[in-house]
Amino acid sequence: MPSKHSFKPFDRVLVMDVSAGDGWRASFFSHCRHGHYVTINGWEFDRMIPYEGNEHLLGTTDSPEPEFKKGDTVLVWDDGDSTKKFKVYSHYDGELHKHVVFNVLLRDGTTTEAGAWDHAEKFVPATVES
Repeated sequence: MPSKHSFKPFDRVLVMDVSAGDGWRASFFSHCRHGHYVTINGWEFDRMIPYEGNEHLLGTTDSPEPEFKKGDTVLVWDDGDSTKKFKVYSHYDGELHKHVVFNVLLRDGTTTEAGAWDHAEKFVPATVES
C-alpha cells in the first residue's frame, strides 16, 4: 500500500478497489490495516489519493496524473510479490492499472525488456554524510 501522500484521519480522499473494477469513490481516511487503506465506515481499499486536485476522477476509473517521468529510476513490485526491484520508468497504463518500466534505458534512448507492475515508487539515492 505505497503512497506518496501522508494521510491523516478525516482527510477527504478518493478510494478505489482495483480488483473489483469499481471507479473512484469519495470518502474520509481513517487508518491503514494489513496493507489496505481503511475509510471511516470501515471499508478497505487498495488505492487512495487525495480528493483535492483529483475531483475530476470521481466516478471514473481514470488514473491520476503520473508522478514519474520517463527515464526516472523507480522501485516496482506487484501485489502478489512485495519484493522491490529497480527499473527505469516508461509510463502508466490506465487500462491495466499498471506502471510500465524497462530494465535498461540505453544512451541512444532505446530501451530493453518492458514489464508492467502494480506499484512504483520513486527511488531516491541515500546520501552519505561525513
